[in-house]
Amino acid sequence: MAAVANASAPSVNLSERRWAALALFVVSAAGLIFEITLTRMFSLFFQYHFTFLAVSLAVLGLSLGAACAHYLPLARAHAGRTSLYLLIILSFAFSAATLIIAWLPSVTSIIPRAFVALFIFFLIGVFDALTFERFAASSGTLYAVDLIGAAFGVMAVLWLLSVWSAFSMTLFLGVLVAGLAVLYAWRAPDNTAPRRIRARWVQVAVSSLVVAAGLFLVSLTTTTINFNPVDLSGAPRDKTMISILQDPAQNAHILYTAWSPFARVDVVQTGDPDTRYIFADGGAGAYMLRYNGDLGTLKPLTQTVEYLPYTAANADKVLVIGAGGGKDVLLAVQAQAHAITAVEVNPAIVAATRHFGPYNGNVLDLPQVDLVEGDARSYIERTSGQFDMIYLNLVYTQAVEPASQALVENYIFTRQAFRTYLDHLAPGGRLAIISHNALEGSRAAVTALQAMQESGLPPAQALDHVWLWMYPATDTTIRTSVLVIGKDALSSGLIQTLNTAARAQGMQPLYAPGDYETLFAPLRKGVSLAAFIQADASYNLSPTDDDQPYFFNLDYGLPPAIRTALLIAVLSALGMAGIALLARNPDRPGDDTRGWAYLGYMALIGMGFMLIEVPLIQRFQLLLGQPILSLAVILTTLLLAGGAGSAVSQHWRIDTLPSGVTLAGLWIAVVSVIYWIALPGWVHALLSASVGARLLATGILTALIGFPMGIPFSSLLRLAAEHHQPVALLWATNGAFSLLGSTLALVISIQWGFQWTLLGGAGVYLLVAGIAALLLRAKQTRAVAPSAPGAAAIRRAQR
Repeated sequence: MAAVANASAPSVNLSERRWAALALFVVSAAGLIFEITLTRMFSLFFQYHFTFLAVSLAVLGLSLGAACAHYLPLARAHAGRTSLYLLIILSFAFSAATLIIAWLPSVTSIIPRAFVALFIFFLIGVFDALTFERFAASSGTLYAVDLIGAAFGVMAVLWLLSVWSAFSMTLFLGVLVAGLAVLYAWRAPDNTAPRRIRARWVQVAVSSLVVAAGLFLVSLTTTTINFNPVDLSGAPRDKTMISILQDPAQNAHILYTAWSPFARVDVVQTGDPDTRYIFADGGAGAYMLRYNGDLGTLKPLTQTVEYLPYTAANADKVLVIGAGGGKDVLLAVQAQAHAITAVEVNPAIVAATRHFGPYNGNVLDLPQVDLVEGDARSYIERTSGQFDMIYLNLVYTQAVEPASQALVENYIFTRQAFRTYLDHLAPGGRLAIISHNALEGSRAAVTALQAMQESGLPPAQALDHVWLWMYPATDTTIRTSVLVIGKDALSSGLIQTLNTAARAQGMQPLYAPGDYETLFAPLRKGVSLAAFIQADASYNLSPTDDDQPYFFNLDYGLPPAIRTALLIAVLSALGMAGIALLARNPDRPGDDTRGWAYLGYMALIGMGFMLIEVPLIQRFQLLLGQPILSLAVILTTLLLAGGAGSAVSQHWRIDTLPSGVTLAGLWIAVVSVIYWIALPGWVHALLSASVGARLLATGILTALIGFPMGIPFSSLLRLAAEHHQPVALLWATNGAFSLLGSTLALVISIQWGFQWTLLGGAGVYLLVAGIAALLLRAKQTRAVAPSAPGAAAIRRAQR
């Protein structure tokens, strides 16, 4: 490995360590806030598949910055002064990045937006690496501060994004960091500099604060620095709001805008005074209809495709999943439903609909409507109610979650969810699903057949419960389909009523029992469901599962964006490992063997942490129901518990760290295996518990594994400083392999499921424990081996 990594660092006192800890706390919080805010901005401009870039850019930027710090000997020699420079540059960078992301004229400008974001994380990486290298002996304390700062950032951003826009949020970070720079400049970290130089530092820091504060005030008082859809070019087809606003024939304009951690919500008025649209992040439009309480005005709804499921039979008690702007609720009102439970996962959409209560007749607060804000899957698992109709109309938010994981609505379309729906249907009840296209409708039908098979009803008989029609179109992605699943076998009269209504709408049959059975004819003849699915290699129509909830991924294999991300992650990890290996100093006895051990140790920690974090967030998200609450509880608990573990390890003696890391690695691996076996069952059992009980269980289960996860990283840095290893490069290696770990977590979950992702994390931490045990054994061997004359004195001098 490299020569002595921190030999040039000046001695530091307690006051400097405290200031460094304060700066690390603020920068860590700012970095996490920016990462989450970036997902909000990227979700506006890009298709949601690209929002994983926020996490990837964060990890990659931190890694590159740490690697750069290793090759800045002058910066390391004057770390205090360099930290001030970095804070000032970071403040300007936050402001500049916000302007560039907001003002680039094309939606397709992915690379420049990604680059400016990467530069911010690069600066944070340099700052973090220099701080940890300078105070490596206090890595346990500093890593605790780093994690606690990130936890504070999670809580702050989830609150502030309901107050400010994502662009104001990022500009505020410039103010925050500039304020920290002013404090740093005022205290003069380099005491040898002349007073004239220190005064100039203060002036530059104050200038950065003035610029950042000015831009922040502009963003709060005007729409100059914001998402302006009318001025954007190159919008993808699924960003419907941009197309509508730019179409002169629509005569459209935005009436209302609100931000939340879940999505930006806009209400758009077109030339039709009786209809408005609600958009989440510019896509996934929902209708808001003018309604004055007169049922006669709803009569035209009976001629729409969305009303088809109501034409066949009574629907007195209805569960609407995805209340949106209230149109689906009004469909149930028109169908004479006396009890309507409307579930909406996005509180900002609920607020927007209620804001226009006089226009829509206060649809969400009608006497027969019971509104539930939260995840529909979580709600229906807890309720004991029975429904005549469970209705899902284009349930697809198209907005990425702050954690950038699989979308919450995917849990609505799993085989476990379908079993729950069927269990909550009253005798004669129906499950109705309106899908974007026939492929989605067919996959939903196959998933329902799987659910019924698991309940003891073979597919050949279960097909009597299924009805599926679609709109004809040459483009397979716009063949809107209607699927009806009966609690009982559909009667011939009901089927004929549905057929007649669908034919009047200009639809074509995909499957109707006794009439149009070509689509599922093999299943009628006794072919197994698995064999039927495998017979068609064109699209992946296999039933989705809670462990692999990727319902909208209809192609086999990995999506192109994920393949690209995996390639970048592999190249980044290998490249960083190569840089670290080239930095070895072969002239130092034992450096080669020890260097390999440290490099592998840090790489495994980076991968293992992400392989466990991702499935934990995903699993507990289903338990808590509300995505924002889930993110706040899980990520904050994981960070705080990890910070506590790191702080505790700081009090361990250097010679006990390898054994402590061995125990921590074994702890993590054992708990992960237990969660791999038992967590799905625990989550299902706890779904019916109270909110308080579910929060408590989530916190305890997360902290139980989060506490030991904070120990290995900081312990390695302390050991690295003791053995004169390059701290900055080890930090960089950890970041690069963290990027690989987060990408692998997504790849494994898509291909095999989150349980195998978790098991992979357990295996990685077993290797961490093994390497730590080898380090301990090697240390003990050296301790009993005979030493050359003066060797002990040389080692003392090196330390």
